[in-house]
Amino acid sequence: MARAITVGAPSGWRRFGNVALQPRAIVATIVLVLLGVLVVVPLGLMVLASFRPAGVLPLDAGAYTLGNYAEAFTDSDLGTILLNTFIYAAGGVVFAIPIAFGMAYLTERTDMPLRDWMYTLMFIPMSTPVFATALGWVLLAGPRAGTVNQWIRLLFGIDTNEGPFNIFSMQGLIFVHVLGVVPSMWLFLTSVLRNMDPSLEEAASASGASRWTTLRRVTAPLMAPGLLAIVIYFFISGIESLEHPLALGPTAGIETLSTKIFFTLLPTSEQGVNYGLPAAFGMLGLVFGVAGMGTYLWLMRRSSKYAVVSGKAYRPKTIRLGKWRYVALGLVGLFIFFKVVLPFSMLLLASFLKFYVPAVPKSFGTMVWTLDNYARLIDYRFFGRFFINSIIVSAGAAFITMLLVTVISWLVVRFPSTLSRFVNVVAFMPLAIPGVISTLAFFLMFIGTPIYGTLLLLMLAFTARFLAFGTRLMHSAQVQIHKELEEASLVSGIGLAPTFLWINLRLLLPAFLNGFLWVLVHAAKDFSVALLLATSGTLLIGNVFYGAFTGGRYPSAAAMMVVLIAFNLVVVMLGRRWISRTARDH
Repeated sequence: MARAITVGAPSGWRRFGNVALQPRAIVATIVLVLLGVLVVVPLGLMVLASFRPAGVLPLDAGAYTLGNYAEAFTDSDLGTILLNTFIYAAGGVVFAIPIAFGMAYLTERTDMPLRDWMYTLMFIPMSTPVFATALGWVLLAGPRAGTVNQWIRLLFGIDTNEGPFNIFSMQGLIFVHVLGVVPSMWLFLTSVLRNMDPSLEEAASASGASRWTTLRRVTAPLMAPGLLAIVIYFFISGIESLEHPLALGPTAGIETLSTKIFFTLLPTSEQGVNYGLPAAFGMLGLVFGVAGMGTYLWLMRRSSKYAVVSGKAYRPKTIRLGKWRYVALGLVGLFIFFKVVLPFSMLLLASFLKFYVPAVPKSFGTMVWTLDNYARLIDYRFFGRFFINSIIVSAGAAFITMLLVTVISWLVVRFPSTLSRFVNVVAFMPLAIPGVISTLAFFLMFIGTPIYGTLLLLMLAFTARFLAFGTRLMHSAQVQIHKELEEASLVSGIGLAPTFLWINLRLLLPAFLNGFLWVLVHAAKDFSVALLLATSGTLLIGNVFYGAFTGGRYPSAAAMMVVLIAFNLVVVMLGRRWISRTARDH
């Protein structure tokens, strides 16, 4: 029977000249070519561009030069830029890990109230645009007009025009970065805690060890490889981060590697666009990304030596917090307050003002309330078309990404071979490529082609960016689906494609929709791709928001962010309800 149901038996082969190929090999080859276009070729062209003179495209005829590397690596500011990048990335990890670990531990191991709601609650900060948090905290902690600063100076009689807080500083950059990465770190850490057999912790507790000693001497060492992998992953994410440094860095006089790439890509009146210089800086970022992801993968392999998950069923012992239950809940609520409630409240307030003024007593009489900021958003020419572009790009990227990664996971799990394993490796490569680098590579690959200046290019850029996440998600879901229904379909003479579409994909629908929702929301809130790739005909919300933000039109920018946040929340709520209903039906 096994021989009869093998996919790719002679009757299902396709002949190209004198060569016979199995259908699954044809599919794997097509997928590999698509991955090459999305991942490998853009990086190759970026490497090529780094050796081309100013104003010359990678494939144009002409000379090659090392001048871009000489200019980049002899830049007098390079040392400061790298130091700023390291401090920003490392500072975010150092301060975010304890917060995320504490929240994950409270969620998974204690009787904290409402902990079952954490998975819904934490999706709110995950779906909040990075620039929204940055703008909210500019309005709160700007050195002169920040509302918090104004209230502190008023209440304590401080006779100064600035401070005590300054969001336009390295401390401010790290603060908003920490707020941004904690929710994702929490998600990673809850998975580590949930999959770890707590029997060793319970044995330590039974031997008389205190909770703190057990946490320090047992839990932490068992989690060490997974924890270090998370540290490496988010350190690399910090190196590639563009939006926070772009929102706060220029005013603070702080330049990171990502903003250096962004600003060197902008055209100048003297020589237009120098593609080679940002490509040379991009190669430096790529080296950091590859080194970091190599370390990440090595740590993940080592984590198997620390595995304490057995085949036996187990249930972690819930730690009773007693009178501290609501203190723990309050600490989680405090994070939500600083990440979502406080900045969103400022955005909402500012969006109804004609001119932004701090919400302090001396300014109450000068506040001019208006609905004009929202009325302008109704104007299709000003905002509507950009909003629709954003929806089209986000939804299109989500669909393309999830369809591609579903095919990849199907090939890898159902038809393991050297070719399918290679497909899996290439699909995982984007995890080692900082987002600003991959977007720059797309820019260099498609500029001058018919696809440049289209929404399709933006969709493909997001697809390349989220490939690694989608592949991991669908691979996990695929291994849980037994292959007997597909085998029965193939034995019945139904082809490979119909079997995939009508059986495998239908069984994977809940996971597919989860991934679709995740990609859609993250693409909608991501502005870096829009800022690097969009043209006058394909502007997204990120482009018009950045123009309003840098132009000091805070009320207009705040109204845009309120609309985008509301859109993301509606999508998340409706999407989660739809996914829950689909999961019940399956």
